[in-house]
Amino acid sequence: MRKIYYLMAMVFTAFTCISCEDVPAPYGQPINPNINTDVVVEPSGNGTAANPYNVSGVLQFVNGLGADVTSPSDVYITGYVVEVTEAFGTQYGNATFTIGDTENSKTVFTFYRGLYLGNVKYSDDKATNIKAGDKVVVCGKVVLYKGNTPETSQGNAYVVSINGVGGGDTKPAEETKTVSVADFIAAPESTTTWYQLTGTVKNLKDGDQYGNFDIEDATGSVYLYGLVSEKGGEKKHFQELQAAKGIANGKKITIIGNRGSYNGQVQVTNAYFVSIEDGTGGDTPTPGAASGNGTLDSPFNVAAAAAAASKLADKEVSTASYYIKGKISSIKFTFSAQYGTATFNISDDGTTSSTQFTCYSVLFYNNASWAEGDTQIAVGDDVIVYGQITNYGGTLETASKKACIYSLNGKTASGGGDEPASGTGTKEKPLTASKAYDIVAAMESGKISSEDYYVKGKICSIKFTFSAQYGTATFNISDDGNTGNKEFIAYSTYYHAMDQKWKDGDTQVNVGDEVLVCGKVINYNGNTPEFASKKNYVVTINGK
Repeated sequence: MRKIYYLMAMVFTAFTCISCEDVPAPYGQPINPNINTDVVVEPSGNGTAANPYNVSGVLQFVNGLGADVTSPSDVYITGYVVEVTEAFGTQYGNATFTIGDTENSKTVFTFYRGLYLGNVKYSDDKATNIKAGDKVVVCGKVVLYKGNTPETSQGNAYVVSINGVGGGDTKPAEETKTVSVADFIAAPESTTTWYQLTGTVKNLKDGDQYGNFDIEDATGSVYLYGLVSEKGGEKKHFQELQAAKGIANGKKITIIGNRGSYNGQVQVTNAYFVSIEDGTGGDTPTPGAASGNGTLDSPFNVAAAAAAASKLADKEVSTASYYIKGKISSIKFTFSAQYGTATFNISDDGTTSSTQFTCYSVLFYNNASWAEGDTQIAVGDDVIVYGQITNYGGTLETASKKACIYSLNGKTASGGGDEPASGTGTKEKPLTASKAYDIVAAMESGKISSEDYYVKGKICSIKFTFSAQYGTATFNISDDGNTGNKEFIAYSTYYHAMDQKWKDGDTQVNVGDEVLVCGKVINYNGNTPEFASKKNYVVTINGK
């Protein structure tokens, strides 16, 4: 009997195999899992609760931070859960999962060991856990871990909502109050209420790297425990801030900070700089104080150039170029036909006894090599140097062969004064790509301009051509159409008019095209000068 059943099973198996072989190949072959079917989604959002980053947007943001640099503040991110590597559990109360702009995205951001809805630990009474396909909003500080893993910083993130259901955004709201010193002292301690104080600097000690001193007004005096350049800024850099802003005893300063205390003494904690006046209430910088913002209209003086270079890491070269004004105080190498460059020091008053800045291997007008017959430099000459700067082993200077003479004793390459040859940003006189780069690089990080600028250049690279799906394009332009120079980004640009989307049949952009673009600009993340997303459009392509 068993033999009969065995033979019947063999026959059934044989017919089953034959049936499988008869299935047409397209239906019998599995889809190759290694084929990248990622849908390209353009970055969007600004990281706020009202307008969270999408995953492409937060990846762009975190890559701009650099390896292992945690964002100074929380950002909000929205996306779909792609893979859950650690579901919420009661042992630790947190979870780890990846999110993408689509449910099957291969381009992902990692939510790493973050807390549950409402910024609390997960417990058994929670009805909802996380699963693939859920649409989430998360919040926290972000980091490019070891330079290759974009993720939330461990212990600094939580889930805001799952499929539209939230647990309440329990982060306390922050507010800023302008108060007198007496009112500040009487206020309750808080890390979420910020107080703006204005008073005279007292008891500041020479060489203080933290910025500890008293602030005094007509109502009293309070101790300020540490001052940084901006909210959440890096500590132990007060001397750079002091040099840049001219902070000194007797100056009137405005700061913002929290009300704290130590051993019963009221203190201003977590304080950051707002503004400073001279002792009489004016805003004229004192000798040796920094001035200028590095543009042609407002060049750095020597103190400001030194302060900017001191913020760079050893041998790091600034991405932006700056205009720096001073008098030649000493010369190491005059210009020569052999090398075409010169090396000299400048100071604000032309003496070697005041702060000096080194102009290292500087080229002549228009980044050209000096030639016999060209004007030579001399101690006492007024110069404006234009280029990138560096902190080379503690020497604050222009980067080698990355700066040039813009004007010498008031004369530019054209022989005239300091009128830029690169336009003013109007339609009739558009900015060049390099000039736009410099202007926007000097703007406040993340702030969109209130006015529109016209910028003209040649397309040197294209990230996204125009498409009917999105209606916009993203590309870089430079003065000569070559990469590697100062490139200005036309980001999510519309077609021939604001909000006008490109459609099939319209002219497409190509590398080498000369374009005129108009719109609002932004220094994205403080290191990427570009047109603001969907706030700009192509005016002409190759003159049409």
